[in-house]
Amino acid sequence: MLDTETLEVSRRVEFPEGSKPWMLRASPDGKEVWVQTASGTNVVLDSRTLETLHTEELGEQPVQTAWSPDGRYNFVTHFADDWVAVMDPRSGKLVKRLEVGQNGANVSFRPDGKYGYVAVTGEDAVAVVEMEALEVETRLEVGEAPMGLIVL
Repeated sequence: MLDTETLEVSRRVEFPEGSKPWMLRASPDGKEVWVQTASGTNVVLDSRTLETLHTEELGEQPVQTAWSPDGRYNFVTHFADDWVAVMDPRSGKLVKRLEVGQNGANVSFRPDGKYGYVAVTGEDAVAVVEMEALEVETRLEVGEAPMGLIVL
């Protein structure tokens, strides 16, 4: 943890050796930090105490995490697989494996929460997810290796 006033490292979170934490994001309410590790786990930390609240094995290379606008789901992409983990943010548990295509990278949502969008780098596409059914409704061909994704 970096102290933004002193620019000093104030605390460190210990992870199991070899887990290689590599991506993280704070929950919308700031109470949790979700960490994806190269060893295939999603670790949920209490942002105040940095204690581990949940750990879920998710498969190879979980990459990025994003919350649906209503806070009901958290999507974790997997760069080495063809699916996105749809997680329950309250329990930290897997709700569904959503097949999107090879190398899911980033996720964004329409502000009203009706659709989610997953950049599918390995297939030069964006998967459009209908959020009520949690199903891929269509895939849009967008050009070579999309990574970043925003919805305006």
